[in-house]
Amino acid sequence: MQLPAIDHDQLPPGVTLTRAAPRNPRARFPPPEWDVWLDGHRIGHIEQWKIRSCITTFYQATGIHPITEKPVRLESDPDFMGRVELIAMAWRFPDRYPRRF
Repeated sequence: MQLPAIDHDQLPPGVTLTRAAPRNPRARFPPPEWDVWLDGHRIGHIEQWKIRSCITTFYQATGIHPITEKPVRLESDPDFMGRVELIAMAWRFPDRYPRRF
């Protein structure tokens, strides 16, 4: 899988990305995952995934609610930087993104 080109100058202010350890360490080729940080707090997670019959790569955004600290599944989209911005917005304005089960 191709990794997205991350331009750190385009990240929202205070936001940094780190590569996350694969959820399944036994997987032969685990998809890349990133943790999203804002001023030292982990505010979300992005997981890369693909549909087998499609060439488009998608990124699933999961935010962390700033009060309850529970994961809030946001949305998937081919725009990686858009998912980073979405996680930052969900952290700053949690009432706009209700918890989805």
